[in-house]
Order: sequence, then C-alpha cells, then structure tokens
Amino acid sequence: MIFPFSIRYSVRLSDHFFTNRNKEALKYIESYITSKKGKDIVIDDDRLTFKSKFFTGRSNGNILVPIEKGIFTIVDKGDQVILTYEFYMYRLFIVVAIMSVFMAISANRIWIGILCFLWLCGMNWLLTLIRHRRMLKKIAMAIDILCVSANSVVAPVK
Repeated sequence: MIFPFSIRYSVRLSDHFFTNRNKEALKYIESYITSKKGKDIVIDDDRLTFKSKFFTGRSNGNILVPIEKGIFTIVDKGDQVILTYEFYMYRLFIVVAIMSVFMAISANRIWIGILCFLWLCGMNWLLTLIRHRRMLKKIAMAIDILCVSANSVVAPVK
C-alpha cells in the first residue's frame, strides 16, 4: 500500500530491552489491542498482526475504528531495538468517498461533495495519525517500564 492508505511509525526501545523479551513485549501489545477490541490477533516470532472489524458496536472514540489492520514488529539492529507499527486506512477513504458522492448528488453541487470529502476524510485521517502515534509511544513506554522493572534487582526487605 501507499502513503495515505498505509502509515508506518517507528520508535526506539530503551537500552534495557533485550530481544529475548520479544514474546513478553508482544503479549503486552496483544493485551492492549484486545482491550481496544482488536480481533484476529496473531503473534509470529517478532511480529504481531491484528484486524479491526468495522461493524462491532464500538464507539467512534475507539482508536481502532478508522483502521482495518495493524502490524507491530520488533527489529534488533544490533545497537538498538526498534518497535515498528504499521496500520492501514483504506476503509476510511472508501466510506467518506461514498458519503461525499451522496452529498454531492443530494445537493446537485459537486463542490459540496468535494468539501465533504476534504473535511471528513482529512480531519479523520489527521486525528487518526496523531492518535496512533501517541498509542505507539504509550506502548513503547510501557514496554520500557516492564523491562526496567524486570531487569532491576529488588533489595531485600529488612
């Protein structure tokens, strides 16, 4: 897929993250996506994929509503570990295009359809980009906290 339909973000995990902890990190991501009503979650090696159903009775405030599927990948580049998140949004463009055509036909003015498309699609697309970038940063921060707490030695209680 190409740019407006497929978006990819990457974030560097902390130096405390070791690749032998991939399964634990992916399990955390799985629980996070499950809490947001993600479906068909599959974990393979260092990759997690999920799908988001369109008609599942979720509110529009749910972060997964405007996307079709997402892929999280953990890549070890030797000196750093990168968490990459890619998501697909072609459904948003299709639904808004249909609504815009309907509005243009109803009003007998093509410019109304164009304005509807630009406003509805543009704003939803922009909000989705911002929200998913924040979600990736939140997940990465939680994974970093899990790794730091698991790697630290707890002092005995006196």
